[in-house]
Amino acid sequence: MIKKEHKFFEVIMENDLVELNSFLIQKQNDILAGSIPGIPSEELSKYDKLNGVTTQLSRYYNIFDKELFGHDALRDLHRELRGAMKSAAEYYEIDYDASNYMIHGWFNLDFASGSEGGVSPLKNMKHFHDHMGGEGAPVFHGYYCVNAEPSITYYKIGGHDGIPFENINKNNRAIVSETGHPHGRDDWYDEKPRITIAYDIAPSKSSERDQIWADEMSNWIPL
Repeated sequence: MIKKEHKFFEVIMENDLVELNSFLIQKQNDILAGSIPGIPSEELSKYDKLNGVTTQLSRYYNIFDKELFGHDALRDLHRELRGAMKSAAEYYEIDYDASNYMIHGWFNLDFASGSEGGVSPLKNMKHFHDHMGGEGAPVFHGYYCVNAEPSITYYKIGGHDGIPFENINKNNRAIVSETGHPHGRDDWYDEKPRITIAYDIAPSKSSERDQIWADEMSNWIPL
């Protein structure tokens, strides 16, 4: 596959974010209470409403599982991401139908940055991270903003040696990006939690994917 210039693919939605915000906070409570099957009790015992618990436990659930996280906004997001991925596949010259894309999603619920220096990757480069080995297309990731204004997610376009690009976050907007461009969010100071829904998207037949997440396949569902 010919290496193409990086491009973001976005979807603008019209969800009731106040209601979705409340739904996700309740789901965090359900996770901590042990009401979401698939999360080992020994893992749950490590957390007590800690900042980022829904992220740290993300391998054990899939927010696009309609049985566990049935919500109209999530179903709509799942559908819209399919359209965004078709555009991405066309751009990167990928056979979308033959790829049989799968998706794994989770939600990030983060509270205000404390006294430990925050999480901005501009302050500490270790906060730049990538997904699934950072191999690039045909493997993708992205996120949807539920309550992330005002904030920035920095992307190092072209790898860890790239110059940080400021992706200005907008509520009700979802983006899709190929992997291979490390990213990290800036600090958050609002009294309300910062909430985003994140996702990894990859072909169902991928030797790279199979090697990296062979033990997590049960949580992936068709896009």
